Amino acid sequence: MVSWGVTETATEQGTGIDPARQRDSGVSTVLAQLDDRRKCSGEAIPRATTDCIRGRTARLRVPGTDPTVTSLDCDAQYALASASELPEGAFLLSVTVRTADGATEDGPFGTRRERIHVRFDGAASLRSTGGGTVLSLWDAQRVAVGIGESTSVGPAHIQVPRTPEGLATGLSHMSAAHHTLGPSRSHPGQRGHPPLLTTGETTSVPTDLANTKPETGIELLVPPCIESLFVVAPLAYYLGADVTVDDRMRVALTAEGTDVYHEFSSFPEVQDEIADTVQRLFYLDCLVRRMNPESDPELLDRCSLDPAAVRSLSPAGRLERYLATPDEAVDAAVPEWHLSTHTQPSFERARCLPFLLDSLSLVYLSDGAELERCDLLEKTLSDSYTRGAADPTAMVEPTGGVGRVHGWLAPGTPIDAFKTTPSAYENRYRYRTKETEKLQLSVVLNDMEMSDERRAVSEIYRAADLPMDVTVRDQLTTDALADVFESENDFVHFIGHCEDDGLCCPDGTLATSSLAESRTRTFFLNACGSYQQGLDLIEQGSVAGAVTFADVLDSHAAMVGTAFARLLSNGFSIQRALQLARRRIMMSKDYAVVGDGTYALLPGPADPVVAMVSETDGGYELVCEVMTPQGAGESYDLPVDGERALNGTSTEHTVSAARLVDILESNSLPVIFDGDFHWSEDLAARLDPGF
Repeated sequence: MVSWGVTETATEQGTGIDPARQRDSGVSTVLAQLDDRRKCSGEAIPRATTDCIRGRTARLRVPGTDPTVTSLDCDAQYALASASELPEGAFLLSVTVRTADGATEDGPFGTRRERIHVRFDGAASLRSTGGGTVLSLWDAQRVAVGIGESTSVGPAHIQVPRTPEGLATGLSHMSAAHHTLGPSRSHPGQRGHPPLLTTGETTSVPTDLANTKPETGIELLVPPCIESLFVVAPLAYYLGADVTVDDRMRVALTAEGTDVYHEFSSFPEVQDEIADTVQRLFYLDCLVRRMNPESDPELLDRCSLDPAAVRSLSPAGRLERYLATPDEAVDAAVPEWHLSTHTQPSFERARCLPFLLDSLSLVYLSDGAELERCDLLEKTLSDSYTRGAADPTAMVEPTGGVGRVHGWLAPGTPIDAFKTTPSAYENRYRYRTKETEKLQLSVVLNDMEMSDERRAVSEIYRAADLPMDVTVRDQLTTDALADVFESENDFVHFIGHCEDDGLCCPDGTLATSSLAESRTRTFFLNACGSYQQGLDLIEQGSVAGAVTFADVLDSHAAMVGTAFARLLSNGFSIQRALQLARRRIMMSKDYAVVGDGTYALLPGPADPVVAMVSETDGGYELVCEVMTPQGAGESYDLPVDGERALNGTSTEHTVSAARLVDILESNSLPVIFDGDFHWSEDLAARLDPGF
C-alpha cells in the first residue's frame, strides 16, 4: 500500500562525514557499499543535511526504519510498505536510524534519531527487510548519501573530563538516583537508575541532577588514579559520598560531625576491604529499615542496634554507628553477594559504571590467571577449548572477588564469568522500555539432525503462560538468517553449527559482524564455537546471549538448550539460566555468556529459589538458595514453612522423603539433586515412593 504526501524542499550545504559519527550511526554501513566515494555539495539532496557523500553502486542496503520514497519529478512521497518497482526518474529514499546520544570522545549513552537520504535515478526496485531497505538499481550508477539533522530522544547525562578529578565528580553525583537517604535505600524499589556518564572536554551536570544530589556529609578521599576510583564507586554510590581526589596513597572515608576517619589498605587489599564495607553497611540497612521477617533480632541485640533509633540518625551518624558494630557478628550473617564485576579501568569503561552501580555490583580490578592448554584440559576434560577464541592464551580465570555471579569487563576470554562490553550496557539501556507487551521469539534450526531440540524448546516456549509469539524456521539461508537477527526479536534460539567465519547456513556462513544492526535483544547460539559470533551480535546491538567455546555433542547441546529455554521462560537471567542449565552435562564449561549476563528476558520469578537436595540417613538435606543478580535488598518467599529470606541467603532443612516430595510437587523450581539438574515436579515423580 502506498500513501501520498507533500515533500519538503529545504537544502543545506553538506560538510563531509566525521569518522566518529560514522561509527555511531548506520551511515558507515551505507558508505562501505559505495565505490569511488567523495564529498559533494548538500544541494544534491533536497533535504536539510549536515553531510553528503557521492559514490557508485548497483545495490545498496540501508539500515533503519520508517522508509519513505519521494519522486523528485512529481513531488510525491511514498511510504514503503511492500516491495516496489520504480520507473525511470529521480528518487529519494529516506530512512530513520538510531545513533548514539551526543558527541563525546567515548561514544555516549542514550539514543538519537536521524534520517539517512539516498538520492538515485530509476529504474530500480526497493525491498524492506527486518533491519532496513534494499535498493537495487538496473546498473551501477552514482548515488548521493546525505545525513539529516539528528534529534535526541535519550536521557540527560553527566559529562566530565577524562581526568581522575572529572571521574570523581561523576561518581559524586551517582547517588542522585536514591529516593531516600535512610536505611530503606537498601530496598531496590528505593534506588533509581544512576545518571548516565560520558566524557568530554568540559564538565556538564544537568541542573535537576545537581539539585537532587544528596548532601550526606560523607566523603571519600581517593588517590589520583583511575583504579582507585573504579573500586570505590559502589561505596560512594551507596553512601551518597562526595568523592575527592587527593594527593595521598590510600583511600580514606570520613563523615562530617562524627569521629569517622577510616583509612583503607593499599592495592590489592583495598578491593576486599571496600567490598566488605559495602556488604556490611548494606546488610545492616536491610536489618533496620523495618522489622521484616528476615530480620535477625539476635544480631540486632548483639550489635546493640535499635532499628527505630538508627533510622532517626543522619547518613553520617548512621555510618558512624554501623562502623562501631563488631565485625565478626555481622560478617558471619551477611548473605552471599549477588554480583561482582572484574574490570580493566579506563575512561571508556567508566561509561559502564552507572549500569554496574544500578545492579549494586562490587568492582574489582581484572586480575586473572591465564589458562594454558593443560589448565583447560583439567577444567573441561576436553582439548577443544581453543576453538572460538583467536588466542587460547587469552583465556583467563578471574581470581579474587565475592559474588555468585561474576562479570568480566576487560580484555581476554573469561571462564565462569560473563564477558561484557560497554556496548552491552548501552544496548540494554535502549531496551529499557518495550513498545509491545507480546514477546517475539524465533527458533531457527539449521541442522536437521538436531530437530529434537527444536521440537523440545519450541514446546517449552509455547507452553509458557506468557504473551509471546513463537516462530520456528528451518534451513535458513544467510540472507534469511540475517533478516531474523536484524528484525525485532526479543530472543533468537539458533540450533546448528558454526565455523570460524560465521553461523552455518545451506548456502554458506553468516558472519554476524556483517549485519546492518542486530535488533534481537537476546539469543542462544547453540552451535559449536559460537563465542565470537555472539560477541559480534553484542557489538551490533544485542544485550546478552549464550554461546559455546568449543565443539559440543549434539546430545549435550539439546540437554543444555532445553533446560536453558525453560529457565529463561521462567524469568531467570541469562547468566543464572546458563549456570544451571549447563550442569546437565560434564563439559559444562564449554558454554558461556556474552553481553550483560544479569539481563533477563522476562521479569524475574516471584521467588527465584534454587533447591539443592542430597540424601541423608533417613531423609534428605534440602538447601534453598535465593539469588538473583537484580534483586539486591529484596526478600523472597521460600518453599518451606512460609519463610522469607533476603536475596543471597541459603537456608538448610532436614526433611523426610514424603515432605520433600510434597514441597517439590507444590512448587515449580530448578533443583540440583546429587549434582544433576532437574525440575522440581520431575524429581518429585522420581522420588515419590508411590510412583
